Amino acid sequence: MPIEARRAGAALVLAAALMTGSCAPHPKAVYQPNGTIMPLRAGYWAGPMGTNRIDFHVERVMADRVAIRISGSKLDPNARNQPGDPVTFSDRPTTCRINADNTSFDCLRYKDMHIDNGFLCGNYALYGQTYNPCFAPMDAVRTP
Repeated sequence: MPIEARRAGAALVLAAALMTGSCAPHPKAVYQPNGTIMPLRAGYWAGPMGTNRIDFHVERVMADRVAIRISGSKLDPNARNQPGDPVTFSDRPTTCRINADNTSFDCLRYKDMHIDNGFLCGNYALYGQTYNPCFAPMDAVRTP
């Protein structure tokens, strides 16, 4: 095989490799809570907490209260309704008091709920268990 043919073949393979590499998808930035406290706002957040997926809606932010609506379902697709432990649930809409810092609010079981880099984070206590959920924003697409 002549040297020119080898060089042409090698150049072709190199060009194909470079083009294939340039077409590979670039990883998107992963957003997560990072301590950046943001002002309270209306919105929709969701995520896992224990064995449930929680849908947390802040319907409205007022001067001293926030109006919320919470619903959810079991994460296990094979879950069955049990007495006191339904597969899906929905709380009545309610209002919660905004704290003196004006960036967080407290409800009956949800405490210190605040927006951290777009995530709704806080503390939840029920039946002696405490969770520290950070729900992901569902109402806005974040791009780097």
